Amino acid sequence: MNYEKKYYELVLSLIKNYERETPGKIQRLRQGQIFVFGTDKRGSQRLGAAGFAAKCCGAAIGIAEGLTGSSYALPTQGFTFEETSTAIKRFIDFVKSNSNMTFLVTPIGCGHAGFKAEDIAPFFFECLTFKNVWLPYDFLTIYRKEAIKALGLRKETISSSTKEDVFEYYDPQVHNVIRVLLANNISFNHEGGFCLKDEEDIVIAEAELGIESEKIVFFPFNSQSELTFKNHGYKIRTPEEYLNTKL
Repeated sequence: MNYEKKYYELVLSLIKNYERETPGKIQRLRQGQIFVFGTDKRGSQRLGAAGFAAKCCGAAIGIAEGLTGSSYALPTQGFTFEETSTAIKRFIDFVKSNSNMTFLVTPIGCGHAGFKAEDIAPFFFECLTFKNVWLPYDFLTIYRKEAIKALGLRKETISSSTKEDVFEYYDPQVHNVIRVLLANNISFNHEGGFCLKDEEDIVIAEAELGIESEKIVFFPFNSQSELTFKNHGYKIRTPEEYLNTKL
């Protein structure tokens, strides 16, 4: 039995059925939810997710790590990668000991701290199976890409550089749209998904597929994403509606 292949197939299955994605834009927390964010050495809680944590989640000023109010701080900006990764491990231990809380993880360290999601995401991978942890789109995308790439290496007829491989990243509902985009050299994300970010590089809306040049998105992930896309001038289309315009 090819255990490695089974492992990555399980990862893909988990992500496909994953229902605990941290919203790109959080306005308020529900009872028992904990907002997990990155902060600087002073715990100043001024900008981005840290600012929201202080304003809306009770994050204490001056605290760079741990639970305060309805938030959990992780040291990122001004800390070494090793310090941040070690703090994440302590956070995971805390999660395991507090199953009564639900932790909404943001893209820790991937904003002002300057870390890459590809480097941080692996430290949260264990949380993929935790019922009391929500993970951000950026991390889930990385897990998905890694699994697809690993499985793709075992396909003799399709390499990761061929156009056919693009379809592995998308739901079959949009495959016909992708064929049109490829045939007409219309730009889109060949690695799956489409997201809209604010000026602080925080994801505020997500969809299965987007065409930036035409301001069109397909299948927003939730009603909040749909509203945000519309407010930013995007049109929501079904594949059938879009294909009819190309006839």
